[in-house]
Order: sequence, then structure tokens, then C-alpha cells
Amino acid sequence: MSGSGGFYKYRCKYFYSHNCPNWVYVNNSPCANCCAEGREGDGAASELPSYRHSRDICVPRVEDGIVHYTLMEIVNTDESGNQWTLRYKANQTQVPTVTTTSATPGPPVPATSF
Repeated sequence: MSGSGGFYKYRCKYFYSHNCPNWVYVNNSPCANCCAEGREGDGAASELPSYRHSRDICVPRVEDGIVHYTLMEIVNTDESGNQWTLRYKANQTQVPTVTTTSATPGPPVPATSF
């Protein structure tokens, strides 16, 4: 609930699941943008149970002092929702790394003879 003006305002129904920033006047209802994007299809019949959703995460790892992030997902492995596993979201290919430095080059030195 936020704002003023005599009416209560609530977050969109898809605030948590789709990161929707909009507000509505009826609690647990979608905003106009979410309806236009087709998120309010058949209602609960089109939604998967919460234990069947995958959850994408970026896993940090450090190699040679450089932080890399790997796109992975947490996936449910059984119907009870108690067993989860972490797997790669995309194929992992070795990407060539470019060595960079934070050293700043010095000022240009003018030539003394032409």
C-alpha cells in the first residue's frame, strides 16, 4: 500500500514473479501492462506450481584474481519440492580472456629532431 489521495494502492500481482513496478487499486490483480503482455491468460490454470519453476542465478567464481559470473539455475528434481540441484543454464565454452591492466600510460614525449 502506498501513496495518498484517498484510495489504497497495491503492488501489481506480478511484482515478485516478473519484477513489475506498477501499482493497482485492487489487491492481487494485474496491472494494465501485465495484461497487455499476456500474463493474465487463464489465471491459475496456466501457471505451473511453484515447485516446478526454475530459478536463475549468477554464480561468482574467481580465476587469477578476476571475478567471473556463470549463469546457472536451481531446478527441482522431484515432485515433493524437497530435492533441488544446481545446473548450468548455458553451454560452458572456454572464452579467451584478455589481460588488462590498470596502469595509466605516461604523457607523450615530443620528438627532439625531425
